[in-house]
Parts: sequence; C-alpha cells; structure tokens
Amino acid sequence: MHDIVSEMRLATLKASKAVLDIYRRGFETKTKSDSSPVTDADLASNRILKDRLGHFQGVGFLSEEEADDHSRLNYRQLFIVDPLDGTQDFVNHDDSFAINVALVDDRHPLIGFVAFPYHQTYCYAVRGMGSYYVDKEGKETRLHVSDRLDDLIYLSSKMHENQKEKDLVSFNQKKIREVIHAGASVKAYYLACGKGDASVRFTDMTKEWDVCAPELIVTEAGGIFLDTNLRPFEYNRMDVYNRDGYCMFNRKENEILLTAYEKK
Repeated sequence: MHDIVSEMRLATLKASKAVLDIYRRGFETKTKSDSSPVTDADLASNRILKDRLGHFQGVGFLSEEEADDHSRLNYRQLFIVDPLDGTQDFVNHDDSFAINVALVDDRHPLIGFVAFPYHQTYCYAVRGMGSYYVDKEGKETRLHVSDRLDDLIYLSSKMHENQKEKDLVSFNQKKIREVIHAGASVKAYYLACGKGDASVRFTDMTKEWDVCAPELIVTEAGGIFLDTNLRPFEYNRMDVYNRDGYCMFNRKENEILLTAYEKK
C-alpha cells in the first residue's frame, strides 16, 4: 500500500507540474469527437500518469484520454484517471482545473489524489485512513466536513450549472445562505474541508474519472457522495457514464435538499 500511495503521489505531482508549465507558456486546443476540448496539457498529463502507473502488474488503467477496450473489466484493481479535470476552465485561464487519480479495488475507490496545478497543492485519501490537504510548502492537514445543518453553503458548477440545479437552490433558499461556483473537483475539496456543505449535479454527462477520486476525498473527510437517487457508486463498469448524476453532502440530514426538491 505504501509503495502504491508513494507512486501515485509522485505521478500526480509530476503531471501537475507539467500541466502548470503548459498553462504558463501557452497551448494548443483541439475538439474531440464529443465536442469537448482537449489540450496539450491533457495529453502530457496522461502520458506521465500512464508511464508512472501503467507498470503495476495485475492493475488495469482507465483514462479519459485513452480508448477504452474493456480489457479493464478483467481486473479487480484499476487506476481511474482524469489527466485534466476541467479542461474548459484551463482553456478559459480559470484556476479551477484539477487532476484526478484513483485506485479502485473491487469496484470501490481505495486511494485517491486530486491535485490543483495552478495552486501547486493537492489532497489525497486512503480508504479507512482519512482525507488530507497538502499545501504548496508540503504542510499536511487532515480534512473534516462541516457540521452545519442550516445556513448552508451550496457548491455549484462554474461552467456547467443547469436550470434544474438552479431550481433546487431556489427551492431550498431558506436553508441555503450562500452559493459558491467552483469548477472541476474543487467542489469536492471545498466540501471535504468545510468550505461548503452540499452540491447536486443533475447530469448524465460526467464519467467515472470525474467522480472516483473526489468521492474518496469527500467520504474520508466524513461526507456523503452518491448518485442523485442516493445510491452508492460502483466503478469499473461497462458503461463509464454516471447516468444519474451525483451529489455530495456534509451530513446525511442535508440530503433533504435533494429529496424534498424531488418530491415537490
């Protein structure tokens, strides 16, 4: 376990540095077949992660930037990576992009890293061992969700907020005192460290690599991370799309933001 955590840390930090270097010097942007953007940074980060993590015997590899041949389904353990989560934020020169790196064991995340290249910081979690934030100087702090049940801070997408999500916030305006818009996996970190309390994404467009590492960061900090039917996630699926979106809360009691809205 120690060796894998160390290698994942080194891979994540090396990829983060490469992404930041490209961000500063300039980059080329192309459009993929699904109309989403891809940059030099996505591809450079993916190469680093694959080179550092692809050599583990008996461990599969699933990445946003590689073709999925489903051979991964034969593995109990699997690396799931998003080399640049929030590519549109990156293209817009917004600091809300991240790198997600997770190791799944028996369909559930075992180790997760989420790096924030612009800030040169990252957070990580190991199942059963807690969630931690590491600052630019290398100082490590354990993460804990807040205990707020009222006057909640709601975390909404910066780039992809839709009308149904706006309606949920409006419906719960008596319980929500503030809405913070954040990109990529920043929302998961904000919830894990107590800077936010709830977030719901009504979308069928996110995929396993968008949520796997963030889920472990949130749950090991004491939070809740589920789909919008309040069912737990399983990974290494044939269909990598999260067809029922996702939600996260600091406390189970705050699931009422979603359940009350759905029953209205």
